[in-house]
Amino acid sequence: MTAPTSRLDRLRVRHLRLLDLVARHGSLTAAAEHLGISQPTTTKLLQEMERILQCTLVDRSTRGGVLTEHGQRTLERIRPAIHSVDQLPEVAASAPQRPIVRVGILPLAGVALLPDLVRRLTQDGRMPRMRLVEGGVAEMLERLLAGEIDCVFGRLDPAYSFRAADALDITRLLDDPYELVCMPNHPLARRRAVRLDELLDARWIVASDTTYTRQVFNMVFVGRGLLPPQPLIESLSFHTSFALMAESPDLLTIAPSSAVRYYTALGKVRPIRLDVPFPPDPMVFVTRPELFTLPGVEDLRACLRDLLEHYAQQ
Repeated sequence: MTAPTSRLDRLRVRHLRLLDLVARHGSLTAAAEHLGISQPTTTKLLQEMERILQCTLVDRSTRGGVLTEHGQRTLERIRPAIHSVDQLPEVAASAPQRPIVRVGILPLAGVALLPDLVRRLTQDGRMPRMRLVEGGVAEMLERLLAGEIDCVFGRLDPAYSFRAADALDITRLLDDPYELVCMPNHPLARRRAVRLDELLDARWIVASDTTYTRQVFNMVFVGRGLLPPQPLIESLSFHTSFALMAESPDLLTIAPSSAVRYYTALGKVRPIRLDVPFPPDPMVFVTRPELFTLPGVEDLRACLRDLLEHYAQQ
């Protein structure tokens, strides 16, 4: 019997791309077009891959192709490899002392930590080329699992951490709980203790209901037996929310404490002091275990740990 490693040696990048393209486009014909090969060749590639892995990867019919459960699990593992191969030309062309690190961050997640991180890495001579990608919690974790980015600074949706626990390495950074926010001239800015039930009829600008921020917003009301208010405006960007509030001072929003402190120091916003504050909500550094061998990722995590020790001593 052929050893598993010997079988896997017969896999080629084209095999991996084929499975990804079938998943994206739902047919072998479309996959063949994107690969620039004939459909019979595409069918042969799929058959080869299924023989190598000894399982059925695609359910084929006259309507197209759908990945089986085996195919879906296989694709989860090979997508990072595909993106790594796609990045090879850029990596090879870059200076060896400047590795490229693709960093996913949440909107404004870097306000408190990222500037200090860049300054410390620069001082230590370890600053990599950094490509920042902004997005929501779910999107960043999906892109990390797919190999589109190398690490994430942000928060962790419990649903994703449970589903992908064996594929993620998570380092807790610092607590950055959410706060409710108003304009400096809003009456609530002068209050020492505000109850949530006083805010039910307020005009809100909050992220959409698919985001982690909105989940936190809803749950703090539900946790106190209140129906969460529906926002007047939905916006993912805190920058946009604060700009709109400046023109409509009666609007309220929710934002991480780090962002609130930053904009409060600029005189742009003020936190609403709730009678019961939001619960702790840690920022985390997340990557895939196999990426620790990348110099840039290892340097980022080591520098973050140094910064956290510095923060703890302040």
